[in-house]
Amino acid sequence: MDLGCDAQVALKLAELRKLLAPFWSHDIIVHKSPAPEYYRNKIEVSFCNQVHWPEPFNKNYRREKGAPLVFETALGFKVKGTWDRAVDIEECIIFEPWLIPLLNAVRAWAKAENLAYYDGRKHTGVLRGMMMRSAKNTGQKMIVLITAQEIETAGFIKAVESVLPDANILHSVNISVSDGAGLADIRILKGRNAIEEKIILGDMEKTFRLSAQSFFQTNTLAAQEMYGRVREVAKQLKPQTIYDLYGGAGSFSLTCADIAEKLFCVENVPAATVDGEANAKLNDVKNVKFVCAQVEDYLRHNKLSAHNSLIILDPPRAGLHPAAVKAVAQSCAPDIVYISCNPVTLAQNLERMAENYTIKNIEAFDFFPNTKHIETLVELKLK
Repeated sequence: MDLGCDAQVALKLAELRKLLAPFWSHDIIVHKSPAPEYYRNKIEVSFCNQVHWPEPFNKNYRREKGAPLVFETALGFKVKGTWDRAVDIEECIIFEPWLIPLLNAVRAWAKAENLAYYDGRKHTGVLRGMMMRSAKNTGQKMIVLITAQEIETAGFIKAVESVLPDANILHSVNISVSDGAGLADIRILKGRNAIEEKIILGDMEKTFRLSAQSFFQTNTLAAQEMYGRVREVAKQLKPQTIYDLYGGAGSFSLTCADIAEKLFCVENVPAATVDGEANAKLNDVKNVKFVCAQVEDYLRHNKLSAHNSLIILDPPRAGLHPAAVKAVAQSCAPDIVYISCNPVTLAQNLERMAENYTIKNIEAFDFFPNTKHIETLVELKLK
């Protein structure tokens, strides 16, 4: 059943309230996405050579005994609950309108060059995936082709240029059997190895360099509102020190750098840390120290200041590592802002943190229209 944006938000908010009911009984303000469609700034698609399955896909389906296998190719998003199947997408309302023309051009290139799609079960084939970034406020674009081996890429460049003449085009070779191995051995086919995006907060404007591996909030326009909200909280608190944990390329650190005396941005992805340092130089920010480390390791070896400090948490969907939850809960930092993209793990982490902290406020940001996901911001105060 198709639902309008208001109905979607109502459903997501009801689930959020249910999960957070043990900690919060007051209203939760929801900030709607400025753009309900075509809002994402990054997606990844997979090339899959797969056994044909009846529609709609049912992983419990069993074909007749002795029936021959019929294979098909697909270029699109992975089927939920599978690691070796993709939906051959022909429309998409969450990324950019140019996505489908681009995929069609790439499909035509692959067919013309007789390039095999990757088979996740047999670990055969050449084409594995593509990653695409689109900077909403600058218009810059990045396309990364991922293959299982080196290939001739002139035809791929022409296919991309037929749709996006000015895109930065890169190539990554993934020889691992796992798609989760990440982007490695990246080389530039055309343009640069990074794009620039801007975050605009009133009269403040910050520039961010984004490489292929960088983490950046996927809904730029909605993220601007959240960065602005975190900045408001920081201005009210006037902390001397800010710890930006799971800080990515430094979005929160750089947008709050003029508020605190010193900031520590901790991120475990080396490329994101490099981007953060470059972002600090781009914006002439000198009081942010970027640390490449697992957050739990950083907290194990560094005692956080309990005097006039603010912790900003923005973990992945898995939430905080158990050791990180314990360290943060026992840090005695007077204030915490926890940003979560997964209410389930947020609730789990809050159960531990609520032993020492009181929840002051909860707000939600609809970063992901037309999906079941929602972003949550929680303000906590030391008891």
